[in-house]
Amino acid sequence: MKKWLAAATLLLAACASKPAPADSDILKQISDQYWQHQLDRSIPLQIKFGLPINHIPDASYADAQHESTFSEAILRRLDEINIGHLKDEDRISYSLLRWQVRQPIDSLRFFWLHSPVTPYASPMGRVVNQAFTAAKLDPADRARLLIEYGRFIDQITEVVHEQQRRGYVLPKPELPIVRGVINGYIQPAETSFFAHGDPSTATRDAITNTVNPALQRLAAVFSADYEAAAPATVGLSQYPGGAEAYRYFIHEETSLDQTPEEIHALGLREVERIGREIEDVRKQAGYSGTLAEFRQFLKTDPRFFAKSSDEIGERMTVYIHKIEPQIPRFFSRLPRATYNVQRLNPALEGGMTFGYYQPPTATDPVGHYFYNGSKVSERNLLFAPALMLHELIPGHHFQFSRMEESESLPAFRRETFDTAYVEGWGEYAASLGREMGMYDDPYDHAGRLVMDSLLSVRLVVDTGMNALGWSREKAMQYMRDNTFLSETEIATESLRYSVDIPAQALAYKIGSLKILELRSNAQKALGNTFDIRQFHEWIIGSGSMPLSILEQHVNDAMMHRK
Repeated sequence: MKKWLAAATLLLAACASKPAPADSDILKQISDQYWQHQLDRSIPLQIKFGLPINHIPDASYADAQHESTFSEAILRRLDEINIGHLKDEDRISYSLLRWQVRQPIDSLRFFWLHSPVTPYASPMGRVVNQAFTAAKLDPADRARLLIEYGRFIDQITEVVHEQQRRGYVLPKPELPIVRGVINGYIQPAETSFFAHGDPSTATRDAITNTVNPALQRLAAVFSADYEAAAPATVGLSQYPGGAEAYRYFIHEETSLDQTPEEIHALGLREVERIGREIEDVRKQAGYSGTLAEFRQFLKTDPRFFAKSSDEIGERMTVYIHKIEPQIPRFFSRLPRATYNVQRLNPALEGGMTFGYYQPPTATDPVGHYFYNGSKVSERNLLFAPALMLHELIPGHHFQFSRMEESESLPAFRRETFDTAYVEGWGEYAASLGREMGMYDDPYDHAGRLVMDSLLSVRLVVDTGMNALGWSREKAMQYMRDNTFLSETEIATESLRYSVDIPAQALAYKIGSLKILELRSNAQKALGNTFDIRQFHEWIIGSGSMPLSILEQHVNDAMMHRK
C-alpha cells in the first residue's frame, strides 16, 4: 500500500508540474481534428491525397444535423482559447476555423431552401465526376460505391419530397433543365459513364439494378403534378422563410453585413459608372455612331468572335503571353506550377455558361482554364484579356497555387476556398490589366468594361429577383441592356441567380471592391512607403479567408509595417 501511495504521489506531482498546453498547441489539436473530419468526408480531398474512397456523401437532413453537432463541439473547444496569446497566422487560423464551423450550424435552418437537383447546386454531378470519373477504382470498390450512390439518389428524392411538403417547389422554367440533367445520367450499363471503362459484371449489375432505378425514381418526382404546382415566378423570397434565407446567404457568401437593398443600389451605381466609361471608350476608338450603336457593334462585329473552338484557346493563349512580362512589377513571389488553357469536355458545355479554372493536382500538376468551346458564334471574345487575368495569371492560378504550395499554412487552410475572396481576387486581378497596359487598345479596354458590367449587373438582378420582386423577364431585359451575354447565356445565368445558387454571384464584385478598398486604405496609410508587391503578398500570401478576416489581416500587416 505504501508503495502504491508513493507512486500515486509522484504521478500527481508530475501532473501538477506539467505546464498546461499553450493556446497555439490547443489550436493545432483542434485544426488537426477538423482537418481529419474533412478528409473523412470529402471525396476530392481523398482523391487528391491518395486516400481510399470509403463512402459516397450523405444528402439527408440527418447528416446536416450531424455536421451541425460536430461543429458545435469544435466551437466549444475554440471558446477555451485566448486569442490574445496567438501569433498572427494562428489568429487567422483561429478566426477562419470559427467562421467555417459556424456555417453548418447557422445554415441548418435553411436546409430545405437549398435545391439538391439544380445544375449549379446539386451534388449529383460532383459526386459522379469525383468518385466515378476522377478516382481510380477497382471493380469491387466501384460496384460498392455505385450501390451507395443509389442510396444517395434516394436520399435526394426524399429531400425533394419534403421540400414539396414544406412549400418549396422549383419554378416552371427550371424544370426542363432539371429533368434533362437527371435523365442524362440514366444510361445503359454498357455506355454509362458511371462504369468509366469498367466492364465487370458487378459494375454493370450495380448500374442496372441500383443506380438507374434510383435515378428513375428521382426523375418521376418531377411529374405533371409537380409542374402544375410549380410557380411561374422565380426568386427565393416567394417561399416560406425565403427572404430571411436570402439575407443569410448574402452573409454566407460575402461575410459582410449588407442588405439586399444596399447591394442593389451599389450595382445600379456601378452599372451607371461603367456606361459612362464605355462612352469614353467609344470616343477614344473613333466610333462615330451612338453609344447604343457602339454597344451593338461590340456585341456583333465578327472580329470579336472565333471561327472555331480551337481558335478560342489560341486567342486566350496570345493574351497570356502579353501578361507574363508584366508580372514581376506586381509580384515578388510566383507559384511553381505552370498553367494553360484547354477546352471543356463538350458533354458538360450545354449546362454551363462559361468555363472554369482547375487548380494543379498531384496527378496533373498544371493549372488549367477550361473554356466553353460550344456555339462559337455566340461567344464574344472581347473580354478575353480580362478573363485570362482573372482565371489564370495573376488571378486564380496565382492564389490557388500559392496556397497549395505553402508549407507554413495548416492543412485545412491550404484547402479553403472562400467565394468572395477567390472571385474577388480574380476580378481584382482583371482590374490590374489597366496598370499592366493590357487595356491600352480601346477594344481591349471595352472588353474589360464588359466583364465588369456583367459582375455589376449581377448585384442588380440577383437582389432584384430574390428580394425586390423583380420578375425573371425584367432581369433578363436588364441583362440584355447592360451585358453582352447571348440569349442562351442570359437564360442560364438568370436561373443560376434566382433558383440554383442565390447570392453566390454577388461575391465576385463585392470581393473585388473590398480588395480595392483595402489597397486604397493601405496607400493612404503608408504613403510613399506603399509597395504594391508587398500588398499583393498580404492578400494572397496567407491563403483564402472571408473578407472580414482579410480586412483585419491587412490592417494588422500595415501596423507591423509601420
